[in-house]
Amino acid sequence: MSKHQIQINKIDCKGTSESGHDEVYIIAQADGGLPIRYPSELGSYNSMKDGDSWTLSNPNLILDFDYEVLVTLWDQDVKYLPSVATFLVNMDFTPHAAGAYKETLDNHNGAKYELKFTYIK
Repeated sequence: MSKHQIQINKIDCKGTSESGHDEVYIIAQADGGLPIRYPSELGSYNSMKDGDSWTLSNPNLILDFDYEVLVTLWDQDVKYLPSVATFLVNMDFTPHAAGAYKETLDNHNGAKYELKFTYIK
């Protein structure tokens, strides 16, 4: 059983990597293990443009880890072809903080996203 849990609650788009919108999905990797995708279905994503919010629920994105978990947002440029996805932003979570937080991350390609998350334990 993992020592720590984090829940990604919401993602707010503050700017996209291209004009229009990004087709956002998440890849999370805990403690160097196998990466997981959210939403889990290949080809699924959440379309986001500047000002949009994505509340992650049903199921919630709860990540178990012992040392760290890397959460990366990707833009799915071509459906069913993840090898050509565009990197948006990433955040490395460690057990050194507790409570609920938000963090705004940006990239040189114009992508700017705010992650809202809660440390569960």
